[in-house]
Order: sequence, then C-alpha cells, then structure tokens
Amino acid sequence: MTVKPFYGLLLGLILIVCVLVAGCSSQSSTTNIAKITTQPAAKYTAGDIITNNASSSYWMIISYDPTSDLYQRVLVQQNSDGTWSQVTGLAENDTRMDVEKLYPDLYTQASVASVTYATPTVPPVVTTTLSGSGPTISAVSPTTGAVGTSVSLTVTGSNFENGATLKLIQAGIQPIIASGVSVTSTQITGTVNLANLNNGPVNIQVINPDGGMASLNSAMTITPPTPTISSISPTSGSPGGSYTLTLNGQSFTNAFAVNLIYSDGVTLIPCTSPSASATTISCTLALSDSANTGTYSVEVLTSDGTTGTMSSAFTINNSTS
Repeated sequence: MTVKPFYGLLLGLILIVCVLVAGCSSQSSTTNIAKITTQPAAKYTAGDIITNNASSSYWMIISYDPTSDLYQRVLVQQNSDGTWSQVTGLAENDTRMDVEKLYPDLYTQASVASVTYATPTVPPVVTTTLSGSGPTISAVSPTTGAVGTSVSLTVTGSNFENGATLKLIQAGIQPIIASGVSVTSTQITGTVNLANLNNGPVNIQVINPDGGMASLNSAMTITPPTPTISSISPTSGSPGGSYTLTLNGQSFTNAFAVNLIYSDGVTLIPCTSPSASATTISCTLALSDSANTGTYSVEVLTSDGTTGTMSSAFTINNSTS
C-alpha cells in the first residue's frame, strides 16, 4: 500500500500552520508606544546668582526640589572683594515658573557654602509669608545727583519698618547702601555716596527686615560731575601780555575750554590750548592791547555739558599801573 501522498499532504499542512503561528506571534509582539509628557528641566542649579535688570536685585539659588517644583533662594549682595553675602538672612521658596519668569538672567555662579543664609525651620518646604503689608515707594528726593558727590536721600512711601535697608541699584554696579538711615513707617532718610555710579538712571530699593521689598525704577538720575575751581595762577595781567594760566580744582578730566568772562557777562577772552587732568588745567592766556581792564570770572566747559565758574577770579590791570 502506498502512503507517500498522505505524508506529503500532512507536511504541507504543518508548514501552513507554522507560518500562521509565526505571523500572529510577530503581530502580538508589536508594542504601542505611549506618549510620555515630562516636566521641563529647571533652568537654574544650586549656586546660580540670578537677577532681573529692571530691579537689579540678586538672588542665589540654594536648591531645587523637582517633586514640589520649587526653588529655594536667598537675597544676596556682592562684597568689595568679589565674594557674596546674604542680605536679609531669610530663604524663600517659590515656584520654578515664577522664579524663572521674574529673574530671567543668570548673573554669575558662586559656592552656596560661601554664603551665609537661613533655611526655613518647618520641613519639608515652607513658602515665606511676610508679616503685614509690604513696603511701597511713592516719591524720592532729590531726583538727581552728580557723580562723585554724597547725597542725603529721602524716600516717601508706606509700611517701612525699623531696620529697613535703603539702596541705589544700577545694572552692572555694586548696589550702593545708604548710611545713617532713619526710618518711620512712611519715610526713610539716608546718605548715599555716588562716587562709583555711572551717568544715567538708578533704581531705589527698600528692604524691610522681614524680607518685604519695594523698588522704584529710574527714581533718580546720576549726572556728570560739575567742575569746581579752587584757585588760579596768576590772578592778574596787563593788556598785551601773554600768560600760562593754571587752574586748580576738581572734575577737570573732560574739560575742553577755559574762558575769561568780563563783568558785563558778554565779553569773553579764551584761554587757548587747555591741557587738563582731573585736578589741574593749564592754558595760554593772550591779552590783546585793547582788552577791557577790570575783573573777570573764569569758566571751565566740559564735553559732558557741565560748566564750572569762579567769579571775579582774574583782573586785567591798566597798562599804566
């Protein structure tokens, strides 16, 4: 009896079943990939010192907690030796979104261990709540001050606390902290030294001891220093004479012209080819034979647009005297 055809048919069926099983197995092994949504990475890390050019306050990031999505930060200021120190001694905890929106600029990076700060005492995370209403600034006097001078500053507002700090803030420059500060609930006075500031606007900032802070942008304008004349030599001359006139004083660096102005306020005699340093100017004073006799004021003009004057400083004598 012949059985070979039967075995051939059986083998064919087995092959077909194997192909079907393999296809199903391949299909079932295909995995659907779920879309995974991740939280944006924190922009800052511990030790980053961040700022906002509008207020120019500086905050150091102490830590970031991805679980709560909160930064811990502390208000800092730069010391004269380049190191950083805390201002209020209070650490604050704020959301990542608020911190990165309000303080978008990374100023520098420093060691957290090098800055003294106070951490919240209630674990795990406590958002700082200020006592009462925060301070507000409504007016500042004076609104201008010259580079190199000291100014008695008065800030009017509300909710000022005893022990508050008064500062001048200008981008890229160490904040100027007022000395001799006196505080009432509505007014703060203090003396600020404008020596290290640049020409242009500065912001005023008040920080209460509890960390409450108020800023008034462009509250004051810093102007170029006005030249001052303390003495001149010589103090007199005669018509037809030529003299090297020397002026002593301050803020002469940008001086470009020196003039003698007659008592009528109109007649002017230039002192030519001025050579200036910060405290001295030398120029050539050539008096014509017809120069008016009498007293003259001496003025110095600078490229900053400032003028310094010494009244009745030079006398042109009668040629016969």
